Amino acid sequence: MNSKHGRSYPIAPIAVIAAHLVALPLFVAGCKASVNAESRSKDADERLSHGQYEEAAALVEPVVRDQPGDWRAQYALGRAMMGQGKLEEARRSLDRAYRLQPANEDIVMSLADCMAKQKDVKDAYQLLRAFGKDFRSWRAYMSLSHVAEDSGDPDTAMTAALDAIKVNEPLPGQRPSIEPYMRAAELSFKFGKDSDGVRRLRQAYGILPNDPRIADALAERKVNRSKDTALPLGP
Repeated sequence: MNSKHGRSYPIAPIAVIAAHLVALPLFVAGCKASVNAESRSKDADERLSHGQYEEAAALVEPVVRDQPGDWRAQYALGRAMMGQGKLEEARRSLDRAYRLQPANEDIVMSLADCMAKQKDVKDAYQLLRAFGKDFRSWRAYMSLSHVAEDSGDPDTAMTAALDAIKVNEPLPGQRPSIEPYMRAAELSFKFGKDSDGVRRLRQAYGILPNDPRIADALAERKVNRSKDTALPLGP
């Protein structure tokens, strides 16, 4: 506002138009940059799915450099670096992606995987436990179970599998996943607890009786399938 002798006058229309003319190209450039960044991240995802890690990294490195707050690019670069065995660089990008999107389950899985590959099992445990608890994520607990088993920690591996069963809650109209039950069965058989393993298989059978993995596992344990095979779900 202009002021003269105590009176206020509106900004001249020509000044408003000039301001818009300056801002418009910047806005358009920002939109183009955003679209280009998203396109590069999608292309990088496609390369990653085929194991083309160097190509994927080359696609998103310019985005990460120019737009470090783009979580998709950070996530793609982290996976690309991990695929090349560059764990320090991978963790840096994945950690940035996680800070930008802390509720993203896929990012958490990748970051925990990177931590485990760095032998930083304590941080992987902490990350997966917290995410599993806060978001009731059976996948996080499953990942924790595998990290623990690979680290020679059978107690945590089994506890995490049971925690996955506890939070295995489907959306309305959907079935719970059989994966936590199959994981608990796998560990039970590995640790010599065959009766527990069969019980988990029978619970999984109650969810998805036509799954060939369940059928094969029950047949291997000489369990005949009938209307009484399925057992109630739960830990």
